[in-house]
Amino acid sequence: MGLSVLLLSGGVMGATAGTATASTGDGTLTVEVLRDFFGTGVINTTMDVPQRGMKVEVSDPDGHRVSGTTDATGKVVVSKSTELTGGQYRVDVTIPAPYDKYLQAAPASTAENHFDSFTTFVNVSDGKDDSVITGVWNPADYALPDTRYFVPIQNTADSQDTRALVAFGTDKRGTCPDQAACPTALNTQDQVGTTFALAYDKYRKRLFQGEFARRYTPYGPDGGDAIYITPTDGGSAPTLFAKVPGAAVTPHDASNMIKDAGFTNAPGKESIGGLALSEDGSTLYAMNLRTRSLVSFDATKTTASAPKATVRIPDPGCALPTDWRPFALSTHDNKLYVGGVCSAESTQKREDLKAVVYTYDGEEFDTVLTQPLTGERGTVYGGATGVDQANHWNPWNTSLLTWDKFKISGSNTLVNPQPELATLAFARDGSMILGFRDRFMDVVSGGGLDPRPGNDTPQNGMSGGDISMACANPEGGYSWEGTGNCPNHAKPETDGGQSTGVVEYFPGDYVRNRANPEQIQGVHNEASQGAVAYIPQQQWVVSTQMDPTDNYGTGGTGYYNVETGQGPGNNHSANAYQFVASTDNGFGKAGGLGDIAYEAANAPIQIGNRVWFDGDHNGIQDPEGANEVPLPDATINLLDADGKQVATTKTDAAGEYYFGGVGAAYELKPGAKYTVEFDVCTADTSKVPTQPSADELRFTLARAGDNRAHDSNVTPPKTGQLCDGQAPVTAPDKAGEVDHTIDAGVYIPKEEPPTTEPPTTPEPTTEPPTHEPPASVPPNKPGPQTGGDGGSLANTGTSGLLTVISLSALLAGTGAAFAYLTRKRRARQH
Repeated sequence: MGLSVLLLSGGVMGATAGTATASTGDGTLTVEVLRDFFGTGVINTTMDVPQRGMKVEVSDPDGHRVSGTTDATGKVVVSKSTELTGGQYRVDVTIPAPYDKYLQAAPASTAENHFDSFTTFVNVSDGKDDSVITGVWNPADYALPDTRYFVPIQNTADSQDTRALVAFGTDKRGTCPDQAACPTALNTQDQVGTTFALAYDKYRKRLFQGEFARRYTPYGPDGGDAIYITPTDGGSAPTLFAKVPGAAVTPHDASNMIKDAGFTNAPGKESIGGLALSEDGSTLYAMNLRTRSLVSFDATKTTASAPKATVRIPDPGCALPTDWRPFALSTHDNKLYVGGVCSAESTQKREDLKAVVYTYDGEEFDTVLTQPLTGERGTVYGGATGVDQANHWNPWNTSLLTWDKFKISGSNTLVNPQPELATLAFARDGSMILGFRDRFMDVVSGGGLDPRPGNDTPQNGMSGGDISMACANPEGGYSWEGTGNCPNHAKPETDGGQSTGVVEYFPGDYVRNRANPEQIQGVHNEASQGAVAYIPQQQWVVSTQMDPTDNYGTGGTGYYNVETGQGPGNNHSANAYQFVASTDNGFGKAGGLGDIAYEAANAPIQIGNRVWFDGDHNGIQDPEGANEVPLPDATINLLDADGKQVATTKTDAAGEYYFGGVGAAYELKPGAKYTVEFDVCTADTSKVPTQPSADELRFTLARAGDNRAHDSNVTPPKTGQLCDGQAPVTAPDKAGEVDHTIDAGVYIPKEEPPTTEPPTTPEPTTEPPTHEPPASVPPNKPGPQTGGDGGSLANTGTSGLLTVISLSALLAGTGAAFAYLTRKRRARQH
């Protein structure tokens, strides 16, 4: 029997060519596509995730084909049938629409446990099973192991802290400065005022930073509609990038900022909400909170005098359109996500509260998530246990007529968490992480005065934000935490002793009793403060956090295991970083931090792929067999535009080689001109028919057929050493791109048959006729080898060892198992 598709788990495959004669005894072929996040070309069994929707085509030597699409497990399983014959096949993986808008072939490697190429050759003859594991990735996910976080700090007008934006390494834990170094300040409140939103521009190494409406703290010098640019190297001061028209109209009471009575209703309704940068770095999106509009700017310049476009974000069906409060913006897989809440302000009914997330494609908003916000939550403040307003989200309300109801037990402690969907992040499998800010905390502070006329009583807010999960469903859509495939991790021993009715994916967001750290009951069970971020190469989600290390009245970041949800409350020494002291910013437990951004990087580019023996001399990489075999140990040199050799490697057992990529000694320059030199004179020809000497190899037809992944790139040389050829290459010009179509095929020229002169009738003569012996044409032996000045060479025949060590170090702090398959590229049997 030959091969066809086993209809397994949705991996559907069907014949696309005529039926061939059945062969006997084929084994099973499994093709698996994983989404890669590291770019090393090495399979990571802990963090790579299955990629559905990839097209797989399997071909036999006679041109018969079957094709299929990877299912939710990332697999297509092919079993016996009459569609293909021969047992040795070529497997081609391609990325169809719409996935091709953001995914591409992942970088490859010749190290152990590496991804197979998009074009791979298998042997399932005589009952042998075989497999292909290849990778795809989105280079926008890439970050360096030593990357940094950026967080705005918000300070009251009389604060001792002047920092407005800080940067720190992702490995920072403990309390600053006693247990860890404090962050680096990148700008000050005098320079930019009070800000929340950030968007990092990796192309120009700068941050966009947006103004924010918060009572008791002033806007910056350019007003509440300003967006600033700050260089991340700290080398220069922030500058004004753009203004969001009509975003802010309510002034602060500059003469009495400790009361700021007229600003009570502005938070969440004016100034700028989220910021997001398109994955190609061309467009900055900003949320105009006042007009509920999405505003876009040309992000490639140092300033933008006016928006490119302004689009009203539609009401998703709130009780009244005025209750719709969009805020969050995020880009993921080349889509823009827009998040907000129905505030229930018009009805003051909790059942009207809900969170909504749209995607926006430049023309239409599509709803991808709608979630009621009516369920029981952890108690915001231990002194309010059992108080309904302290363990639920509440409708937006800042009315002075009902101000006293925000107090707990008649004290001057104010608790009334009001949801504001402030940030969105995405896990490796596409699950959505939602950061909810307690909007009411932007109305109060830690010691600010009662806003009512004639009442100057100092009041203290207790923040009650949240971090939630909407798990991606394998077949599309999302399941809220505790439903469908999305687990509820809340347990009394891990969630701070919450009520059994509380459902949480991230139960570790509580503050322990500092006086009794072994006490199960947390003193604050909802201590995250609305900003979330996730770096795909790491095992934790980061969130802004109240009292992260159990020091009261402080601020910093908390770190949550993306799989178990455990966080600062479970182990603050390993899962928290405090960098705002209780005496610093004046907001205390009301929180004084903005968004979180991280320092993404431009992924390296890569070129390369395969050298093979082309026995039929047709210039096409046909399925392997007796006359089509890979060529190991060919020497491959990379020459720059000046002809200088900058890297060298040898082909592996599968005939593959690569230059560039993550961890390579020589980093390719995007868009640069190179020459790949294929010195097959050194190749191992032990599997080539007749086992010829390598110097007898000649290059096959160049650029044959219509598929550049299957052809040979070398124009056969006519002079010099004929087993040493070259192919000009232009490196990919975009970060993270690969070109794995730079191949070379070789063959052995057939000797010309002996020739003799045709007999002629001689003239009569007395001399006897004579006959010269037949002449034969000897093989064209190469001339002497010539070499140029190689200079200092970077050997990019990747062993993978350094990459494994560096990546293991990256993950060591997470407690995650960084496991590799003990799978090795097979030397195909013939």
